[in-house]
Amino acid sequence: MRSTNTSGLIAFDLEGPLSPQDNAYEVMGLTERGYEVFERLSRYDDILTIEGRPGYEPGDTLYLILPFLIAEGIHEDHIRSVSQKAHLTPGAKETVDTFISEGYRVVIISTSYEPHAYYIGERLGIPSEFIACTPFPFKKDLNLSEDERRKITGLKKRLLEVSPEEDEILKKVLDEFYLRELPSMSLYRYISGIKVMGGRRKVDALRSFMAKFNLPEASTVCIGDSITDFRMLDYINRSGGLAIVFNGNEHSVPYATIGIAGETLLGVVEPVRAFFKKGIAGVKEFVLSSPRHQLLGYTGGNEYSPLCDPQMIYTFLQDCEDLEPVIAGHKLMRRRIRGRAGELG
Repeated sequence: MRSTNTSGLIAFDLEGPLSPQDNAYEVMGLTERGYEVFERLSRYDDILTIEGRPGYEPGDTLYLILPFLIAEGIHEDHIRSVSQKAHLTPGAKETVDTFISEGYRVVIISTSYEPHAYYIGERLGIPSEFIACTPFPFKKDLNLSEDERRKITGLKKRLLEVSPEEDEILKKVLDEFYLRELPSMSLYRYISGIKVMGGRRKVDALRSFMAKFNLPEASTVCIGDSITDFRMLDYINRSGGLAIVFNGNEHSVPYATIGIAGETLLGVVEPVRAFFKKGIAGVKEFVLSSPRHQLLGYTGGNEYSPLCDPQMIYTFLQDCEDLEPVIAGHKLMRRRIRGRAGELG
């Protein structure tokens, strides 16, 4: 039975914390060499985010892939079928059940397309009205002209000739398409209004949930892991709430209150309980009293070696001066849990 206590809000990113699958990556994998295309578009996403291009938000990869999906006849049913193969992160169901039973408001704020976010939410007992995600309005194949399909096929061919590490060439090829070619195509009217739930939009969604439940930042926890979450983590961390990075990367770790590198999401339960009992001071006390609060030790050269139990390691990031070993440890666990998807921004 759900408690009526509404003393706190806990907002999860979906892909990573709740499920290891990158759904859009796997959906692109339904197309020929789709994984390779996605990896290049993901790198382009990182480039534009770091560059600070006006109007661009981290996670807009889910917008960038739409021409390729539509040209290949991918629609909502494909997303749902891929979603049904997704696993939950170990401990995710137990963690969500625990928080709900203790009376906290639990929501999902995810870049994922609606069919995937709603499916995972249903498995976790989180209703759709408590999920903010990216719309995907294509319930059936769009009848693109052959000319437009050829243009997208040509772009795909050019893209695959570029290494994901060739940032300047990658940016030139994709700028030409998204800034000049795509707006002149009929396809553009179908996708131009789609806003991906990433970056500042995640912050806006979090604020909307706080307003909905009449809860301030100081009664809010957010849990994320990637470049799409860093603004949300930073906002909560700076506002007196608790920002947790779970198996994060270099784009997210610097913006959180604490880091948790672990094989199960259950590791977030005690720090969250400590926060709602004693605030950030209680979280710090918990982390520093844990026998696993030091993440990794520097051994010289470029190698890092675990000092303690690698299954669940905590770091109080607000006091951490050297993030390099922290990020290295999180990436190690990230790859272990998420596989190839863990390499994406």
